[in-house]
Amino acid sequence: MGLKLEGTLADRDFPDLVHELHQVRWSGSLTLTHAGVGKSVTVKDGRLVFASSSSPDDRLGELLLRRGRVSFRQYIEAGRAVAPGRRLGAILVELGVLTPKDLVKVVVEHTQEIIYGAFHWQEGRYRLQPGPVPAEAITLKISTPDLIMEGIRRIEAWSRIDRGVGGIRARYVRADDYEDTIRSMTLSFEKLSILTTLNGTQDVEAICAESSLPDFEVCRTLWAFRVIGVIRRADAGPRAARQAEDEGLGFVLAGE
Repeated sequence: MGLKLEGTLADRDFPDLVHELHQVRWSGSLTLTHAGVGKSVTVKDGRLVFASSSSPDDRLGELLLRRGRVSFRQYIEAGRAVAPGRRLGAILVELGVLTPKDLVKVVVEHTQEIIYGAFHWQEGRYRLQPGPVPAEAITLKISTPDLIMEGIRRIEAWSRIDRGVGGIRARYVRADDYEDTIRSMTLSFEKLSILTTLNGTQDVEAICAESSLPDFEVCRTLWAFRVIGVIRRADAGPRAARQAEDEGLGFVLAGE
C-alpha cells in the first residue's frame, strides 16, 4: 500500500511517519500544522534535511538568544536588518557576531530543533507533496534512525511512551537485520546493551530488569527501537495487550 499523502497526527504518529518516509526513500515536502503553527520539512531520499516553522519561538534569533549565543542588543539589531533576500544568519556573520563556521553549526541545530519539536505533536495534520526538493546551502547530515531516537528521547509524556511500547507484558524480539540499521547509528553503551542482550523473546518487564537504565528510559528506548525496526512485537499487538490489561484491571476492581 502506498503512502497516505494527507492525514492526522492522531492517526499517524509522527515518529512512525518519519520512519515510513525513510523506508520508501521518499522525496518532497512534508507540511505539519497544529494550533495555528505550521512546519515545513524538506525530505530527500527518505532523510529529513531542512525545516522551517511559522512559530516566532522557532526562529533562529530566538534559539540563539535562548542559548546565550547573542546578546539582547545583538538580537534586536540583527532583526532590524532582516529583509527579503537577507537572512538573519548572514547578517550576524556580517556583524561579526558569528563566524561562517558558527553559522553552519547553528543552522543545523535550528533545523534539528524545529523537527524535534514536531515529535511532541500528538494532534494536527500532515500533508505530503512529492517532487524535487529545493536546494539549501546547509542541510542535516544526521541519519534518520538517530533522528528518531533523539526525537523520542525528548518525549516525557508517559502515556505516549506506554502506548508506544505496548505495556509491561508486550513481548519483543530482535529483527533479523537489526545490525544493518545500527551500523549507521550513534548509540550509548547502555542503549546498545538493551538490544544486544535481548535474547530470544522477552517481555518489557524482563528487558527492564536486565538494563542498568531506569525503567522509564528503557521503555522510551524500546519504543524508539520498535519504530526504527531493530526490534519487533512478538505477541498479538498493542491493542490486544491493552485490552488484556484493561480486562485484568476490571477483574481486580470487581473483586474489591
